[in-house]
Amino acid sequence: MAIVNITCRNFPSASTVTNGQFLRDVSRRAIMRAMVTVGAQSLLGVFSFGWRGFLHRFGMGLSAFSFLEQSSSGLCLAQEFAELDMSEKGAATYWYGMALAKIIADTELGVPWLTHVDQMRKSGALTTASGSNERGDLVGRGTTGKWHVVEAKGRSNSYPASLIAKAKGQAARVTFIHGQSPATTSACITSLFTQPISVLLDDPPAKNDPKGEHWQIAEDGFFRQYYRGIIEYLRAFGFQHEQTIGNATFTTAPLFPFFWDIFPYRTPRSFYKGRLKLGLLANIFNAPERAPDVLKDMPHDDEGKVGSDGIAIFGPMTEWKPI
Repeated sequence: MAIVNITCRNFPSASTVTNGQFLRDVSRRAIMRAMVTVGAQSLLGVFSFGWRGFLHRFGMGLSAFSFLEQSSSGLCLAQEFAELDMSEKGAATYWYGMALAKIIADTELGVPWLTHVDQMRKSGALTTASGSNERGDLVGRGTTGKWHVVEAKGRSNSYPASLIAKAKGQAARVTFIHGQSPATTSACITSLFTQPISVLLDDPPAKNDPKGEHWQIAEDGFFRQYYRGIIEYLRAFGFQHEQTIGNATFTTAPLFPFFWDIFPYRTPRSFYKGRLKLGLLANIFNAPERAPDVLKDMPHDDEGKVGSDGIAIFGPMTEWKPI
């Protein structure tokens, strides 16, 4: 694992979040799992493509490893990142910002399920009285059942304080979910230019804005849409119930199975056996709306293969190596 510097601030005393600065270990598997669930730009419309959208996101997860490495300080961008053109840098920082927002929302806010608002709106799981684009772009459901709004941004260069203010304003624009204030409405700013990479999680004070957005979220629909791409992928590529951790069974399928079909020569057996597999707790695969109850009984995973949302990546994966 590699260290990332986390700063939490402006969370009220009643919150479960501790304000301050912390060092957190982030693994390659965690980055990849995060890319699978939140690393996608809504303007591409990939969410409507089911498993194709999932493959697109996973491909971006793989590309993340091209320019992340471990220095003596912790996780950082590789020097070669500077060779990308501006459009490539912009896309890459977006993906990194989304992935780290997903990870930090889990570790600091207790939110295993974080996903795009637009994804939920298109599926009908989330409805809002306003069509504003000035809202937080991520919505999450915590383990306590409370809802959270996050506006995530990634930057590879220094940024003005106005960026934080704008992100906080976007998140805080959501004033009610089911008639109650969201548990948190946070700006999550990932600074890729620092060593180690640093993430600011800033929760603005609650506002009673009469023009704010009021959301309704169908909880069963939320979980079905959250896991939709992964479930469709597993169905499309011949799912099996073969991986277990303790008494938990996972539905799995090889990642990028078509790669092996078009390879121009026979792949060495040892390499073929070592390929990665995507996994999902079988009980969630069969009934995604039951995910919160299913995960209460999830056995401890010492190797970090399984995320707190029940999504797993099995197979050998080397960790970050110091440069």
